[in-house]
Amino acid sequence: MKLLFVCRHNSCRSILAEAVAQRVLPNNYEIRSAGSEPTGEIQPQVIEFLKSIEVDTGTFRSKSWEEFIGFHPDFVISVCDTVHHEACPNWLGDGVRVNWSLDNPLADESASAKGALQDAYQILRERLVKLADLPLTQMSHEEQKTVLTQLGTE
Repeated sequence: MKLLFVCRHNSCRSILAEAVAQRVLPNNYEIRSAGSEPTGEIQPQVIEFLKSIEVDTGTFRSKSWEEFIGFHPDFVISVCDTVHHEACPNWLGDGVRVNWSLDNPLADESASAKGALQDAYQILRERLVKLADLPLTQMSHEEQKTVLTQLGTE
C-alpha cells in the first residue's frame, strides 16, 4: 500500500508523519511526504528532534508533490491545521484523501519546540498504530475514507 503525507511546505509535520509511519507501519507500506510549496529545507528543530529519537534523517528532504505524480498513492493524508484555518493543499491525483488536522508544533515560538514536536509525534504515532491494525484492503473506498477520517479526530 502506498501512503503520501502532504502539507504546504514539507518541512515539519509531513516529514514527522513520514518518519513516524516508517517506524510503526508494516513493511508492505510505501511511505512518502511532500508539499505543494516546499521550502527546500526541513526545519532544523525537526531534524534535531528526529535525531534525538534515533531516526536516521539522511533520507529526508523537503520536496514537491510533483515528484510523486507517478507514485499513485492509495491514501493521501494532509496534516494541516484546519482548526486554525491554515490553508491545506488539495492533492488532485490518485488515492483516498483525508485530513488529519495537526497543530504546527513550531508555530508558538515561546513554547518548547522539542515538547511540541514530541506531542505531535505521539498524536501521529497513536493514529498510525491504529491504522496499521485496519483491514484497509477489505474495505471500499468510502469505508476507508470514513475510518481514516475518524482516526484523524482521535
